Amino acid sequence: MGRTTFLLVLALFAGTTRAELQALDDHELSDVQGAGIGFVLDQVLLDANNATITINDITNAAKQNVPISVKEFYLGAAGSNKGANLSPVTIGRLDHPFALNLAKGEDMRTLRDDGQWVQTTPSNITVLEFMFPERLTGAAGQACISGFAAAGNNCSSRASEKVDLGIRFDFQVAAGRTDILNLDFAELAMDGSYLRLWGDSGRSQMVGEARINIFTRSLQIMSCAAGTTGCTTATEQRDRTIFLNNAYANISLGYGKTQPLLFDVSSNGQFVLELPNPTASGTTQAQKDALAADFYANAPRTNIVINGLQAGSGSAASGGYNFGYNAIQGLSINYLKVTSHDL
Repeated sequence: MGRTTFLLVLALFAGTTRAELQALDDHELSDVQGAGIGFVLDQVLLDANNATITINDITNAAKQNVPISVKEFYLGAAGSNKGANLSPVTIGRLDHPFALNLAKGEDMRTLRDDGQWVQTTPSNITVLEFMFPERLTGAAGQACISGFAAAGNNCSSRASEKVDLGIRFDFQVAAGRTDILNLDFAELAMDGSYLRLWGDSGRSQMVGEARINIFTRSLQIMSCAAGTTGCTTATEQRDRTIFLNNAYANISLGYGKTQPLLFDVSSNGQFVLELPNPTASGTTQAQKDALAADFYANAPRTNIVINGLQAGSGSAASGGYNFGYNAIQGLSINYLKVTSHDL
């Protein structure tokens, strides 16, 4: 395991956020409102290319173990050439840290695609929030993907704070066969991502909402392990790889005021994630219409944009194909239910 250093800073935001720690007298301290804990990952490097973590106790319908091996995991500064030349990276900084917050729902805001901040969480509840470095408005931001303006210029992470990340999964679903999923991200940032959790007394369960933002210069998905049969030469590896260049996703799961993300476990032990209909709490047609109008006007949307998508070498003669630009933008999820099942 490479060298990992964590710098933990208690971030007390009152008025203007500063990029350095300063001493406060008693009068100044009396005006400070604790807004949570902020922290920065300082000079972090993770290199587990020669390690294997095996996940057991996942069974199929016949109650047989289906092991998942995690291999070739790395995280470091951008420019690592898929983990071959790793160096440490600092993610976040004191004025734009990772944060663990506890606040009232009416005090939280979410940045919408049009640059407007909106309240998505219900009022009169206490919300626990884990958030990545923030996204900004105005001219103070950084390019989310260098050289690709369509991804936006409102990320707080600078180029030096973006990471290369890779991980490989080996699945032994069928006896005598191993299926491989090998992921390599280059210049990855997740600014503006968050997970918010709170208790819903009416449902007697924990609920929440999430925003998952992924910005990457490139993502390569390979279906084989380098150096194995059929995956030795550069051509063989390219023919079994999907390339996503200048790609980003803003995935919105839940609009807490009327469509919280529900977490549950079924009677047979399967997990369940559900986004209910946002008008379900209305009892009259007028109430349902008002809930629908609020949802479509204010709920953050889901966007997935891939500026360049290529499968294989891009040559039809070798079975590859260049799909070019692909996008799903402005997607609203009216209802969603995801349930795990035995293999």
